[in-house]
Amino acid sequence: MSEMSNEMEKNYSDVWQHFMPDIAVGTVALFFAIVIGYVITILTALFGYMSYPIAAAICSYLAFASFTVMHDAGHGGIIKMGSKLKPLEDVLGWICSVPLVLVPYRFFQKIHDRHHAFTNDPDRDPDHFTFGKQWYMVLLNCVYIPFRYHWMSVTSLRNLKVFRDTYPSTIAYFAFMLSGIAIMVMNGFVIEFLTFILIPGIFAVIVLPLFFDYIPHHPHKSQDRFQNTRIFTGQLWNILLLGQSYHLIHHLYPRLPWYKYQDVFHEVLPELEAQGSPIESIGSGPRPGWLKSPLASGLKDGGKSINMLLEVASIAPVTDDSVMVSFALPPGERLQYRAGQYLTVSKWLNNAHQTRCYSICSSPESGLLQIGVRETKKGLMSGYINQTLESGNELIVRGPFGTFAFPALHSLNVSRLVLIAGGSGFTPILSILESAFHHRNITHVDLIYANRDVNSIMFLDEIMELKKKYGDRLSVNHVISRDPGQSLGVSGRLDREMLLSLLPELSGSNTHYQQDTDFYICGPEGMKQQMVDTLSECNVSEPRVHVEDFVPATAVPIGAQHEVIVNLTNGNKFVLKVASNQTILQVANSLGIGLPHACGNGTCGTCKFRVVDGEAIKIDNSIPGITEDEQKAGFTLVCQCKPNSPLVISEQTH
Repeated sequence: MSEMSNEMEKNYSDVWQHFMPDIAVGTVALFFAIVIGYVITILTALFGYMSYPIAAAICSYLAFASFTVMHDAGHGGIIKMGSKLKPLEDVLGWICSVPLVLVPYRFFQKIHDRHHAFTNDPDRDPDHFTFGKQWYMVLLNCVYIPFRYHWMSVTSLRNLKVFRDTYPSTIAYFAFMLSGIAIMVMNGFVIEFLTFILIPGIFAVIVLPLFFDYIPHHPHKSQDRFQNTRIFTGQLWNILLLGQSYHLIHHLYPRLPWYKYQDVFHEVLPELEAQGSPIESIGSGPRPGWLKSPLASGLKDGGKSINMLLEVASIAPVTDDSVMVSFALPPGERLQYRAGQYLTVSKWLNNAHQTRCYSICSSPESGLLQIGVRETKKGLMSGYINQTLESGNELIVRGPFGTFAFPALHSLNVSRLVLIAGGSGFTPILSILESAFHHRNITHVDLIYANRDVNSIMFLDEIMELKKKYGDRLSVNHVISRDPGQSLGVSGRLDREMLLSLLPELSGSNTHYQQDTDFYICGPEGMKQQMVDTLSECNVSEPRVHVEDFVPATAVPIGAQHEVIVNLTNGNKFVLKVASNQTILQVANSLGIGLPHACGNGTCGTCKFRVVDGEAIKIDNSIPGITEDEQKAGFTLVCQCKPNSPLVISEQTH
């Protein structure tokens, strides 16, 4: 069954590439239709054969259509990479940016890449709607978006080379536009300026974000590439919106020209349905109605995973330096996690995207999703959560992750648990503790919890309630290291001797600790290692010992590190050492070297380089930022490129 699933995925991964033309004839034809439409409309109005209001209406739609050509050019989907005609693509893009007044082509190209890379991320998606849900606030947000583009480019994005490189062309664009407007006004063509440029430009500024951003991405929650936008079928809408009713197809395969979206949709429909993509009908039909699909705002895989913006339902203090955060899940849904697993929580802080791992402290049986967070010294995310986060705020939440979970996956008999925690390591242990007694086979649980003092014990009230509820089935031992006068538990440090004194039968042979007990350990590294070593000495089998270890976020180099020479168009040259399990961009970022890129995940194609010498591992055909033909022609993406030998690569502009 697994092999069949992999084959299905393989079959769909490169379908879109079969629809990529050498020249997007449909887009080129649209460009000439727009130019001819403007010429005929303006001349007809100037010579009195058409009223100015009608001319303004026609020019408004032409401005809307101009965006589609600029949009296709920005994604590099009009002319094949490596063609001598490739520079003409930029010419079409620049010409079609003129009717939009506020959005210069080259700048739009780079800012739009971020929309694809960080869709529905309120801090990083430049097209995210933040003003409110009322219709007038939505329209106001549409007008604001182009201004937000420029604000982001000179604030949060100013340190990125790809945006700094657009500053000269942006200045030239606005100088050209303002000069043209001034000439028209000074020569008495104020009405013509309003009719042919300003009113259509305002219309485009409102309608484009509405139909390209707000409606397709509503309710702007999902971070999953198959669910972060939608499709609403229908030939009329496909024609009027120039393909954007199939917006999900565009996000999955951004290089595709607009007139190919519908064809690719029919080819990949089985995969879209298998992935739970929101596909809707306008009017009657078997599919959910317009903006009605629950898949656009729900959990993935029937509740087995989450990758979306979640609202904070409440924040409750646990100790002086820790809180419990409760998330509001989509109505009627619950996340299917195992006790002990963790989530990743992300937020833009201190001019960078921060992601941290936090263990779930609620039990699966509760239907709740809660994490416990202790503020650490200089902890950016933990400090934000403890000091600034409020109910109603949103965080990007992904998961669940981790093999540190109960019930264990092994087939050994388990009737008892020993849960060992230190400090904030108690958060996953609490989840396991609350869940354990829902399983009939668990007859007894020993909890050993180490802290520096009584005031630092997380979830003390919950522990006492559980002890009261389960009585002799739960043994609780607090180990306090810096408060010798306390009466809650044992004074001292949790080490080998302390563990053996708390569990005296552990050192015996063939006791229940060796026969039917699983051990779960979470806390500081030193404590964890001592506990593991002690259990090993006491002949507790390895499968029964479960230790929480978060996986490192960056790939550790494995095997030979190849020399990679990176040549940029500005003359800069960098020499990196990159292993075959690392990407060039990962290594460059770790060294503080700013290579041109936007998304970092292979979606946008901004980081396209030519391989001048050497060999790299082939990039998977499912990556939409580069086609198989482009790879054969010697191109690569540094965010995906893993060297197989010493490598020389050069930045490409066309």
